[in-house]
Amino acid sequence: MKKIILSFLFSASALVIIAQNVLTIDDQNISLDEFKNIFYKNNNNIEFTKEYLDEYMNLFVNFKLKVKEAYDLNLDTILAFKTELDGYKKQLAKPYLKNKKFDNNMLSEAYERMKQDIKVSHILIALDETSSIQKEKLAYDKILSIRSSILDSSISFETAAKNNSDDKSALANGGDLSYFTAFMMVYNFESAAYSTKIGEISMPIRTKYGYHIISVTDKRKASGEVKVAHIMFKSGEGSDNNKINEAKDNIYKIAELLKNGEVFSDVAERFSEDRSTAVKGGNLPAFGVGKMVPEFELAAFGLKEIGEVSSPFRTQYGWHIITLLERKGIPSFEEIKSELKRKIESDSRGELSKVALYAKLRKTYKVKNNPQVYTAFRKNSANAIALGKFKSFSKGNSKLVTINGKSIYVSSFINFILINQKLGSNIDNMYLDFVNEELLIYEESQLEIKYPEYKALLQEYREGILLFDLTNAKVWNKAVEDTVGLQSFYNSNINNYKWEERVDASIYRCIDLVTAKTVKRAIHKKHRGNINNAEILIKANEGAPLSLQINSKKFVKGENKYIDSINWKVGISKDIKTSDGSYIIIDINEVLEPRSKTLNENRGKVISDYQNILEKEWIVLLKEKYKVKVNKDVLYKLIKQ
Repeated sequence: MKKIILSFLFSASALVIIAQNVLTIDDQNISLDEFKNIFYKNNNNIEFTKEYLDEYMNLFVNFKLKVKEAYDLNLDTILAFKTELDGYKKQLAKPYLKNKKFDNNMLSEAYERMKQDIKVSHILIALDETSSIQKEKLAYDKILSIRSSILDSSISFETAAKNNSDDKSALANGGDLSYFTAFMMVYNFESAAYSTKIGEISMPIRTKYGYHIISVTDKRKASGEVKVAHIMFKSGEGSDNNKINEAKDNIYKIAELLKNGEVFSDVAERFSEDRSTAVKGGNLPAFGVGKMVPEFELAAFGLKEIGEVSSPFRTQYGWHIITLLERKGIPSFEEIKSELKRKIESDSRGELSKVALYAKLRKTYKVKNNPQVYTAFRKNSANAIALGKFKSFSKGNSKLVTINGKSIYVSSFINFILINQKLGSNIDNMYLDFVNEELLIYEESQLEIKYPEYKALLQEYREGILLFDLTNAKVWNKAVEDTVGLQSFYNSNINNYKWEERVDASIYRCIDLVTAKTVKRAIHKKHRGNINNAEILIKANEGAPLSLQINSKKFVKGENKYIDSINWKVGISKDIKTSDGSYIIIDINEVLEPRSKTLNENRGKVISDYQNILEKEWIVLLKEKYKVKVNKDVLYKLIKQ
């Protein structure tokens, strides 16, 4: 009894599976889901009928027949195909090779920080990223000591910065970095600044530049962006008092002109010594905090109303006066989300995103190291790797690590080292990077299993490349390169390629009646052989460019309304006055009787038609070669009830 029930269940299951196959080509079944995936991409939110589905299925069958042929010809094994597909796979895989939870947190954090401008001062003890442990400790101890001296009021932060900071700008600004917002500093510096309270001094922070301590002096609601126009008189570094005073006098004269009602853009164009912006009415690109020198930024963000004009002020470049053109707040999260993603990828956050992905993969897959093999390899290789001079000394056939049971051998690590080693390389860090890379490779190999939508998309690309390559060989290139076949096709279909009655004519568009009379006299000279169209054009346009335009060619009916409006006979037409006041003169040189086009005259159209014939003949052959069966009962389920 159990056997009968099981047999019945198995049969029923098989029927369901078969019923969902919408198309079979030989032994290949194409499911309704696969068909729907392509169909709805091209036919979303429309009503369709059985006739429409039949028509679309016919195109789908032709597509699948070509793909089937490509696979049977082993085109998917060709190196060029594999290389092209691998390139697409790398691009398609990118959105899936993410720690999405971490990345979403990064997005939210960045947006929240953008809502706030922060003003800090810092002191830097410089270190490069390859500094020894001893140098790291000395730098850390030094900056910690400086911090203690500031906290116990032995010295002010500003004086400590001037005396100790390796950021040379501190000599002038006492370490003051003014206001900034998200993405304007390296991430760990930014994070320390945003997590430190106003009036407090952070613990030492390590960045790629060295150790910092940060004093937060202000936090405020984000200023957003402003767009201003400016007028400037230069008195930059090295200017003497006379130059500075002259620039000051000039800018105050400008202020008076503006108070008396003169237009800012006109004044900027006439007087501003910043000539690159003067020609644009003084307009500058929109900017946010930290993008301009502090004095300019303070004046710009101090303007509240559109059109408001500042008082004259001085920067290191000269004297300025500005007007507010536009002010924008922080965009909504959805508006700026894509831009934030791009910034995160190019920012130091991008590296943190990779680290988070590797951590996720280590939790997802079982990584088993072989310490005995690694220790032996390390003993023989570490010094050479540190010098950047490692060379393979063994076949490397020992198992180094496994990822979910997949064995990875010493030889793979050797290849990784040979590609990536440089002076100062650390074998332990390289091994960590190597395992991370292998984890990423393994994750890529699992994407088609884990993500059906990725599998479907990759299948589309795979079949699309195969289809292109095979159709190129069978149809497109063949039609171009098969000159004998093309000539034979043209000869058989010559009646399809004919010229209608045409006129060989020149159309003269004259700007006014005076030009028209001059041109008409010149045309008569042309008929006597005393002048040509090029000379007519030059002569007519001597006084005023574009007084005359000439269009000479062979015209057919419907191609030009002025040609269509006259009788087609050899000679010069009467003047035709247009709605814009110009005059049209037409000179018909010859009326051409209908005739067949030569192959060269119509090569593009003939090649296109020949390609269509080659494709139809190819489809016929494919349908004879492969057995095609469409399950219309399944297909028609797509019709909306």
